[in-house]
Amino acid sequence: MVTQVMLPKFWSSVGSVSLALLVLSSLGFHTHLLDYFLLTISLILLARFVMVLYVKRRISVDLLMGSAALVTWHLHTIFEGFLILTLYSASELIEVWSERYARRKLTGLKELLPTEITVLFNGELVSKPLNKVGVGDVILVKPGEVVPADGIVIEGESTFNTSYVTGEPEPVLLKKGDSVVSGYINRDEMIKVRVLRNPNESLLQLLVTESEKALRRKASLQRFIEKFSQPYTLLVLSIFASALLVINPYRALSIILAGCPSAFIITTSTSTALSLAFLARRSVVVRGGRVLEAARGLEALIIDKTGTITLGEMRIKSIKPLSGVSEEYVIKYAGGAAKASDHPVSRALAKLSDLTPSRAKEFVGKGLEALVEGRKVYLGSRAFIKELGFDTDYLFCNTNDTEVLVVIDGALAGAVCLNEALSEGIKEVIESLRKEGLQIIIASGDRAGRVKEIANYLGIKEWFSELRPEDKRKLVSELKGRFNGVGFVGDGINDLEAIAEADVGIAIGSLRTVSDIGDVVLLKGIKSLPLLLRHSKKYMKSIKSSIALALALKLAIMCLGILGLVPLWLVVGVGDDGATLAALGGIAFILSKT
Repeated sequence: MVTQVMLPKFWSSVGSVSLALLVLSSLGFHTHLLDYFLLTISLILLARFVMVLYVKRRISVDLLMGSAALVTWHLHTIFEGFLILTLYSASELIEVWSERYARRKLTGLKELLPTEITVLFNGELVSKPLNKVGVGDVILVKPGEVVPADGIVIEGESTFNTSYVTGEPEPVLLKKGDSVVSGYINRDEMIKVRVLRNPNESLLQLLVTESEKALRRKASLQRFIEKFSQPYTLLVLSIFASALLVINPYRALSIILAGCPSAFIITTSTSTALSLAFLARRSVVVRGGRVLEAARGLEALIIDKTGTITLGEMRIKSIKPLSGVSEEYVIKYAGGAAKASDHPVSRALAKLSDLTPSRAKEFVGKGLEALVEGRKVYLGSRAFIKELGFDTDYLFCNTNDTEVLVVIDGALAGAVCLNEALSEGIKEVIESLRKEGLQIIIASGDRAGRVKEIANYLGIKEWFSELRPEDKRKLVSELKGRFNGVGFVGDGINDLEAIAEADVGIAIGSLRTVSDIGDVVLLKGIKSLPLLLRHSKKYMKSIKSSIALALALKLAIMCLGILGLVPLWLVVGVGDDGATLAALGGIAFILSKT
């Protein structure tokens, strides 16, 4: 096969010329000129084969089609020759069209992004190109428009279609102080949004970027078929040459015409692209077909507790201001700064205040810095605040609580104490995973009592506590000796080593912080995990079933052609075009059942 850029133009030309000459031949215009045209096309195809072999060291199907055209020219079966070329050209164009369609499904999210943005600048509305919009800009999003960058609503309220990012069909009402994500579509009223992340760092753009990268990572089955297609082409030609010794050349052509590998190649590439697109539109980013293959074979799943099972919500237990600082002061600025992050702790804090940050910076796994009403605010762990140079020798929260220290304008103001709640629906998620045949194991750095409590609640018999990051990695390595396939699910920060060690590393949370870590990123949390596993099985089933269907059609029509029971046009129509369309239909049917 040649490049996708060349294919449509070349095969469109071949198909158009062959169709025109086919019509002339069918009308009785049998002249030497038609013979020369058929010979010329066959030689062009063989020349293309030689060029591809020389430049790319690859055997292309031009060898088969060139040989078939040359044989029909030699047999003076001009009509059949042009018919073969016409039908095969149609098959090649179907292949290109289907792959491009699949790619458009995958990268079509990019088309949502507007090119020009309305920005409020010095009290006036100005138009800016998308790539000129920066952090801190106030943008207007009108009804029907797409939010171009992640930010916070600072004025107005409206309902939004979030399906392109979350996969959820129900519209979401957002008002002042709520976070908005690039890719959300405004439905009702104009709103003003303060941009907190550059468009190229916002969720929609990252979804597109990661999905396009994933498309370039081919599954092992796909790579095998593409590599196999080269010796397969030579094998088909060899069988054809051998058949010439025992049957007449006209019947032997059935071997070449039904033996074209196009249907097999298109099956794997199309199924991969459509599967990645389906999952990306549901906020599940998968790094290529290889990952879907591996996910299909998982036997055990190790799940980190904090940030995964407890990703849902944190509950504020108490506010602990320092002497001389009011609780309202801590709440006001801590809640305003927290709106810059989507971390579970930040989501809980953000409910405390109506303020919004004008700019912010997140420190992965530590905390964040934000500017709120002109005041610089730091939120984070005790270690993070100490790292910034502040005195943290204060007792704030109980040992069982999650502690967030608050620094306002260069002074430690106090802390917020929280405890964790299980993610909504986590029990149903675990049950779904069990139904998929997986052994579920909890691995956590938390205290044994808390881990045991959650494991018992979820009915998980095997659990590990007080693990350091390297301990989690060792655990994954050990369990790979017990199970054929081991997956690890974590928040993508402290679990980096374990995610990298697993056969399938699954990161939970923001794509911004884990985009280079996991084989899979679940942006909507662990509740998307059953969908991933179900679809991985559909993916493999669609490929294997479609290949089997195409192969059965090819062998059946090839045998009929060799026996002379069907004409050559039916051999190529069923063995190439028909097999390709049947494979595509099989893929669409199976994947639609996810």
